[in-house]
Amino acid sequence: MIIDTEKIEMLLKDENLTDYQIEKISGVNRVSVKKYRQNGIDAMKLNNAIKLMKGYKKLSKKYSKNYLQYSK
Repeated sequence: MIIDTEKIEMLLKDENLTDYQIEKISGVNRVSVKKYRQNGIDAMKLNNAIKLMKGYKKLSKKYSKNYLQYSK
């Protein structure tokens, strides 16, 4: 799997999604989601990056291929 940090950052910057919603679609606990939203993803564990990529893919399939492109 290729980890696209830009997609992870778009997911985390999407103001329409709560920490809880990201937790539910990705499996990354909301404390970590909040930390990444506040401090960035530089110290993110690889396991969490994989989970967030999977969450991004779930959302992009559910809402359309371009859904998260506009949430910058």
